[in-house]
Amino acid sequence: MDVVIEVLSHRHHRETFDCGYELLDNYLKHYATQDIKRRLNRVFVAVDSNSSGRLCAYYGLCAGTVDASSLPQEMSKRLPKYPVPVVLLSRLAVDREYQGQGLGTIMLVDALRRIIHASDVLAVYAVVVDAIDVRAADFYKQFGYIPLPSNPLKLFIPVDSIRQLVE
Repeated sequence: MDVVIEVLSHRHHRETFDCGYELLDNYLKHYATQDIKRRLNRVFVAVDSNSSGRLCAYYGLCAGTVDASSLPQEMSKRLPKYPVPVVLLSRLAVDREYQGQGLGTIMLVDALRRIIHASDVLAVYAVVVDAIDVRAADFYKQFGYIPLPSNPLKLFIPVDSIRQLVE
């Protein structure tokens, strides 16, 4: 599989994208462009170079905060008592035709590399993701993501851990 990852634009055909989760499909098809225009989310897509530019995966990134007290105690005790800056991996989806080929990992690593670069100029403590289900949470855990004590489907990974992961 030969893919190119680029910023979502009007030239990308999203109509046939189907990852198996209507919520994720509808976001890409109907709301991603609006969020980009309003500067609420940055969306990146993987395009299959071998099949006339078919869109095969996407992810979104946006800024956020997390209350330090929601993190595991061994981490929160070293943080201030106010919200800490994070990047939210707002969505990550792979079209059914491309699932099981490692594209989710490729997209996640691409996102984490972009976040590392951004953290050189912008304070970022961690990356947070709201997994859509237990299977998705398990996917993130294999890369070192840690579930929040109050919500096992909300996971995070400190930027320091990401640097070790991608280097």
